[in-house]
Amino acid sequence: MSRASKTELMTAIETCRYLKITQRTLYRYLRSRQIPAFKLGKEWRFVRSDLEQWIRERTRTAVNS
Repeated sequence: MSRASKTELMTAIETCRYLKITQRTLYRYLRSRQIPAFKLGKEWRFVRSDLEQWIRERTRTAVNS
């Protein structure tokens, strides 16, 4: 995977497509601070590499439970 795609900034809609979740679920994660994100102006942004690590951590936790 190229470096550009690892640090790609994603919008909320792109993140929902990437994670295959609804916007409602995404905003629930944001409210409870469960997902890595930051605001750029009034819009939420997500870094693809942060999301990939978040997924790995969640998978690891689920396997060890």
